[in-house]
Amino acid sequence: MTSPQPEADPAASSATTPAPKPRLTQKQAQRAGQSARAMVISVLATLAIALLVVLMNPGSTEETYERTVDVAATAEQASATAGFSAVAPRVPAEWNANFARWNGAGVDQVEFWEAGYVTAGDDFAGFKQTVQANPTWLSQQMDNAPLTGTRSVDGTTWDLYEPADGDRHMVTELDGTTVLLTGSGDLAALDTLAAAIQDSLHDSAEDN
Repeated sequence: MTSPQPEADPAASSATTPAPKPRLTQKQAQRAGQSARAMVISVLATLAIALLVVLMNPGSTEETYERTVDVAATAEQASATAGFSAVAPRVPAEWNANFARWNGAGVDQVEFWEAGYVTAGDDFAGFKQTVQANPTWLSQQMDNAPLTGTRSVDGTTWDLYEPADGDRHMVTELDGTTVLLTGSGDLAALDTLAAAIQDSLHDSAEDN
């Protein structure tokens, strides 16, 4: 007589039988391949854009800081808009111009021409020139620095403003415009800039 065979355990059977592997249809495989290629292309495009931005905006190297702006050429362009002769002073060769621009009227309704330099002593010296100056605007540009006296440069009197701490300023009227000087160094640098501006405006007046 044959002994009864034990019934198979379904759980044990499922544990030993490998699960069927999912198979992609041809269309699904094509779509998966296209998605992968699209992702790679997207990543490469992003890297290319990032590299382009880096190349267009180089790091802060010594050469970057020493690059000189053409103040004379910018002043010529500004003069056409300003309605007055935008000054382009002939500063010492050791000075480097790091900006020059025409500023349209803001909320203060004052348009002005300005340029700034790094002096031989690595200090800042710059100027603003306008025909629309008023006491409020001047005070704002000088951070409310107090008037401490006057300073004579080649016979021209400049008002001197000196805060307890911060940049010094000199202001005068030249050739129908108000000129404001600002400097972080000693007054000798401002005297040099003032003299250069006076000479430039004098020569421009003679040419006209």
